[in-house]
Amino acid sequence: MKQLQLPSQRQLVERLLHLIEFNHPFALLAGSAGSGRSMLLELLNERIPEQLRTVSLIANGAMKMEQVREYLLRQMVPQPLFNAADSLADSFLRMAEGKRLQLAILIDNLDALPRELLGELWELMLANDRLPQPHKLSVVVTCQESWCQQQMGALKGRAMPPLMVEIAPLSPPEQKIFLYEKGNQLKVPSLLLTKEKVVEILAKAKGHPATIMMSLEDLMTDRRPRKRPEAFPIRKAAIILAAVALGLLGLTYLVPSFMGDNKPADAQVEHPGGTLPPPITDSTLATDSSAVSGAASGSAASQPANSNGVAQDWKSDQSTLPNQVSDQTVTTQSQNYEGRRVVIADEVVEKLMTKPPVSGALPTDVEKAVVPGKEVVTIPEPAAAVPKPATTAPAPRTSVVAAPAASGALTLTPKATLNAKSSSHFTVQLMGASNLAAVESFVSTHNLAGKVWVYQTQFRGNPWYVVIDGDHGSLAKARSAIQALPPALLKEQPWPKSFAQVKKELKK
Repeated sequence: MKQLQLPSQRQLVERLLHLIEFNHPFALLAGSAGSGRSMLLELLNERIPEQLRTVSLIANGAMKMEQVREYLLRQMVPQPLFNAADSLADSFLRMAEGKRLQLAILIDNLDALPRELLGELWELMLANDRLPQPHKLSVVVTCQESWCQQQMGALKGRAMPPLMVEIAPLSPPEQKIFLYEKGNQLKVPSLLLTKEKVVEILAKAKGHPATIMMSLEDLMTDRRPRKRPEAFPIRKAAIILAAVALGLLGLTYLVPSFMGDNKPADAQVEHPGGTLPPPITDSTLATDSSAVSGAASGSAASQPANSNGVAQDWKSDQSTLPNQVSDQTVTTQSQNYEGRRVVIADEVVEKLMTKPPVSGALPTDVEKAVVPGKEVVTIPEPAAAVPKPATTAPAPRTSVVAAPAASGALTLTPKATLNAKSSSHFTVQLMGASNLAAVESFVSTHNLAGKVWVYQTQFRGNPWYVVIDGDHGSLAKARSAIQALPPALLKEQPWPKSFAQVKKELKK
């Protein structure tokens, strides 16, 4: 089924890609079952840069720790040689010695795998940080929100703390987009998705994608209990058929005895169909001729006798057809040819068939043969116009006037000011852009001149300008500061950011 890319999901994937490229984090995507964690991880897997080797694992509750280690190590290092009983960090660092690898480890439903896997992944990140030339490792896992909150306290000892990313519910517009797109994919009839039904489904879902999918599946499935059809009474039907057959058989014997036989014994047919009467012999003809000699004398005189006794041929009923229609063609010199026949010579017809004119008009000789006495005027073709050489006017010289530089240009915050901040504190990132003019427009639009810090870093080899605001002692205080921002800044979707990350970006 085609994956939807909603605006909030695209933004979350972009932030994770940003963290993977800059900070190599240990991120936990937390959310309830059916909130879209697996779909987000799949979208992230498709957007991973090519220079990073992707190590992916979909959790199965029946997998043991040895199987998990084997599955991950075979993707981390080409041609691996390891003992599945050793820890993940020991086996990886031994096989990757002398190399510098770039890995992105993506694990779906980490809470369904053995508990020691989370600890071994964290130990792998700690051991990698202690190397003189550490590998570029990033870990992104998905889990239940309650399970993630219980395990966050045990993950300590690293300069970059683990990042818990909560999956927010879908907004009302995104819920409608998700509902109608999935309805089209499931081929739900439009008659079932009425406005009242859509409002009912969205009110029940509360931004939860899995609940919307279950409601659509319920529309396509009739879950009402069905009555079991009664068994066909085969025995009863057989008894009825046997009784009917016996009744019909009895009637064939009883009905003729009651009706009797009324047919005559010597019933004969004189001439049944298809037979002819017996032929007449010569003796019969002689007797008949002597008996009726007087009556036949008159008729014999008027009609010729047929001595052989053979019937004469019948006269044909076909009427005589009239003579073939003949016509004459008359040619006249009248100019009114409407409804008359015109005779054209054979030579003219041959010319028409062998040399057809380009236009729809008749040639001159044909025109004379068809309409005698009419003069044909030939219009001479106009001579082809000779193109005049084009004269190009000299282009006017344009003088380039340099635009004056902007007087109120935005100045970047010194690096020393930001490096002096505590790495455990947090700030709020208001925006980021690759164009300094866009940053100046943003600062001037929201009247933030002198109130925010602006620094430059590198993103994929290009300059990147970031606008931050505030110095907060904890992540909770940073989130509270975001909620207190004006609505115009909230539309830009600001997010908390640690000063440890800011210092790392300043080194780019």
